[in-house]
Amino acid sequence: MVDSSLDDVDKHILHLLQENARNNVTDIANEVGVSGNTVRNRIERLEEQGIINGYSVDINYREAGLDLHFAFTCTAPVSQREKMTRDALGIPGVIEVREFMTGQENIYIEGVGTNTEDITRVAHEVDELGAEINVEKLIRNDFNKPFSQFDLLSD
Repeated sequence: MVDSSLDDVDKHILHLLQENARNNVTDIANEVGVSGNTVRNRIERLEEQGIINGYSVDINYREAGLDLHFAFTCTAPVSQREKMTRDALGIPGVIEVREFMTGQENIYIEGVGTNTEDITRVAHEVDELGAEINVEKLIRNDFNKPFSQFDLLSD
């Protein structure tokens, strides 16, 4: 097992990358107060340790022409929950799937579309996977922020 303890430099780098994954090494180094090589090495180590799993883009789906943003809370048999969660990612229009550690309402599926037929199509495909949709909601807005409370990791 790789030691994945984070020091203040790692935490600062992670926070800056969460704010903007396109931050360049020089800007991060200046902000953190270390060399560019240190930042490069730290990012590489954080990737190797699996702490950084990738980089993503925050898409405004409404501006992209996908006016309907929706969520389903579903129940799947516990023995099939992980497979159904992974399979749901293959449904066109699905943008996020989460597996919960609960007996009921143990899968969360988020999707986008241009009309109500898109929602109905996704619902039918979720049903074909064998999951029961318990709740359907239209999402008006969602907000995110970079995680910076690494002090929760304190001994």
